[in-house]
Amino acid sequence: MQAAASSFPVLSQIDSTLQRLEQFARELRADPDRHVHRSATELRNAFTARRAIEPAVTRVQHSLDMLRRSNREGTRREFQRRTPDIDHLEMIVDHDLLPRLRGIGFDL
Repeated sequence: MQAAASSFPVLSQIDSTLQRLEQFARELRADPDRHVHRSATELRNAFTARRAIEPAVTRVQHSLDMLRRSNREGTRREFQRRTPDIDHLEMIVDHDLLPRLRGIGFDL
């Protein structure tokens, strides 16, 4: 996919965004069961293999929602410590990834 992505700037940008998403998800300490990281990896693999990505995008969004809900149930200090990391991941998805995917025709 790297060669194909480099010949299409938008695909290259999407791949770069997915790499960033996966990296931040890997480093996320607020995700002890690694749901966010696994779903981000699944999304990147689906994109790279040119499989349907809509279900994988939904799983990433759902894993972030679940993490945010479970985060609210913890202590206030823990919530405040974890929230910026979750916010950052959601920003990558909502402001970088989804607009680019929609721009090439995905209905997300």
